[in-house]
Amino acid sequence: MAVADDDFEFLTDADRDFVRTLRRRFHDEFAAREADGRAYRCFFGPIALARILRAVDGDVEKACEWFQAFLQTISEKGVDDLIRDMTSRFEAAGSEAIRASMLPHYDAVKDFYHAELQAPHLSSDGDIVMYIPLIDHDKNGIMEHMDWDQWVTYSKASTVLQCLALDSLSRSTGRIARIILLFDVEGCSLETVVNRTFLRAHRRDVVDSFQQKIAAEIVAKVYVINLPWTLANLFTLCKTFVPAKFLQKVRVMSGDSLRDSSFVTHCGGPEQLAGLYDSRKGLAANSSQKAHKQLHSLDLWPEKDELELVAKLRTKFADEFAQRAQSGRDWPCMFSDLALARVLRGNEGYFSESVNWFQNFLERMAECHVDDLVSSMTAKLEESGQERGCMSMLPHASEIERHFRCVFSAPRLTPSGDVIWYVPLGDFNRMSLVEEVDWSHWVEFLRAMVVLRAVEAQKLSEAQGRMAKCIMILDLHGSGTNATGFPKVEEFDDRNQANMKFMRQIIIEVLGPVYVLNAPWVAVKAFNWFKALVPERFSQKLTLLDGDGTSDPDFLELVSESQLRHLLATRVGLVSGETDSNSGETLVAAGDCFQRCRDLRSGETITWTFSVIPGDGDAWLGASDIEFSASLWLHPEFAQDEQPEESQVVDPTMVQASEGEKSGSYTASRDCVITLRWSNEHSRLRSKSLQYRIDL
Repeated sequence: MAVADDDFEFLTDADRDFVRTLRRRFHDEFAAREADGRAYRCFFGPIALARILRAVDGDVEKACEWFQAFLQTISEKGVDDLIRDMTSRFEAAGSEAIRASMLPHYDAVKDFYHAELQAPHLSSDGDIVMYIPLIDHDKNGIMEHMDWDQWVTYSKASTVLQCLALDSLSRSTGRIARIILLFDVEGCSLETVVNRTFLRAHRRDVVDSFQQKIAAEIVAKVYVINLPWTLANLFTLCKTFVPAKFLQKVRVMSGDSLRDSSFVTHCGGPEQLAGLYDSRKGLAANSSQKAHKQLHSLDLWPEKDELELVAKLRTKFADEFAQRAQSGRDWPCMFSDLALARVLRGNEGYFSESVNWFQNFLERMAECHVDDLVSSMTAKLEESGQERGCMSMLPHASEIERHFRCVFSAPRLTPSGDVIWYVPLGDFNRMSLVEEVDWSHWVEFLRAMVVLRAVEAQKLSEAQGRMAKCIMILDLHGSGTNATGFPKVEEFDDRNQANMKFMRQIIIEVLGPVYVLNAPWVAVKAFNWFKALVPERFSQKLTLLDGDGTSDPDFLELVSESQLRHLLATRVGLVSGETDSNSGETLVAAGDCFQRCRDLRSGETITWTFSVIPGDGDAWLGASDIEFSASLWLHPEFAQDEQPEESQVVDPTMVQASEGEKSGSYTASRDCVITLRWSNEHSRLRSKSLQYRIDL
């Protein structure tokens, strides 16, 4: 098994120099492996090492970094044993050709997955042709009926076997051989191809952690054939965002492409292709497993079948649950039957993935001291006497709100009982936040926010007898978002990834659909076109609206028009440098308005004074004027049929600069929100200057 010091003629001078560089830099590793017979030539031979350099376009430093990561992967427990096992099986076969039956757990896999690892004939370039009919990839069956560890081992072994075959073929043919991948989508719907939970788990346990770290430059070309027109259109739409290097290797074909002579020749001839197509078994189409419920879209309280899985999950982690019950740390928002049902639904009901998620969750709980957070946030919510949380309950809230503002829980729930979270991205000043706020304070604030959301969801669910969730409204107004996307602030965005990971690992199926307001019209049109092509379950969690939502009847029914207008009125414009001050001078642009929104408790009085400042053009265009109004928004529990949620305190009134200072006041008879509004929407040309003061 020792690496032979071959000098293959087909290797370039750059290849040879790189092989020498690697062996020099990692001398001890090579020596140790050669000494104990672990210097497998399909990974440590000159051909395998040359692949690494070619995979990174000749960048020696990047290639060395890749090799360092490769060494870490190949040194993990069980990998050497797997390589030895596959080497033994490959050599015992006495042929360069490889078959799926050579892989471990083949008998368990064959009822759910079929692929031709190597077609009888090589491509016209001398590469291996691998055929994968996606109708024979029963992802749901694998998740439902197989031991996931067996699938992972089978998949990893397949990669090792391919590396063995390619190294052998390269040596015998005098060129660096690769694989032509042929994906056949005949008979597949989008649901057949895309199983979110399977793809996430496979990527985590096979692709990202093994395949991409152990096999370099083994694929020459990818053909996708028999693609339904809906998927073909989606591919066309996404091509703009796909790296050019990837597109060079991928070609989407029309139909079976047997009339495309260049394709047919490249893939080994018409007889070979016809034979491959005939090998389709329809494993996914003929699968007898139960139709999988889209549990993530349901809000029902867990019933018998789901509770059986919950009990199974409790048994799996019996020691953890027992310890928590004994110490009083079995928080309902994290460990109740309902919380565990969220885990199952968030993993589409697959028990193995639910176990994986829950294990990571427990580790994150301990690592980040989440128990302390749950205790603190539970106490604050209970002390408030309310079912819903608010920003002021969070640590460092007064410091953070100068850079990030949101309505954590809108006063009125949706018709079904879900809470609404309004986030105006124009009030999320990431640059000032990273410059002026201690990062640890932001982390503590966000983690507490995540936990408070879970505590709130549990309380609402218990009160309603259903799985309550949080509907999120992202408002892009004033955020700088355009057709190219949300502006990047690298100093913030890169560091904040850890916070996003924390959220994904601590709460699951707490957040419901997301509505995006004031999205660029190009993005809205593209998204609506996308929604028309895919099943509802792929698009129901996100809706893009090109306006502020006030013209969408379905959205208004969900939020209520008066509440939506109240939410929109809370925008300040922190990104553009505005502050939510109680006094000052401001310029109200033509066609725009300026407003201040304040919460009032029963018995509180708010007073306001303001004046319109004369402008330079008043002598020519007439006196500067602004329309002032004050409207009241009652909290829903006080809004009865005879008293609407929204009412006018001051009817819209035009005020001119010549009138001097105007003032007014209002005393609240019950908890409410008052919006003071100065409108210049009637003016098409002139901006107006305003001086104002608000006292509470």
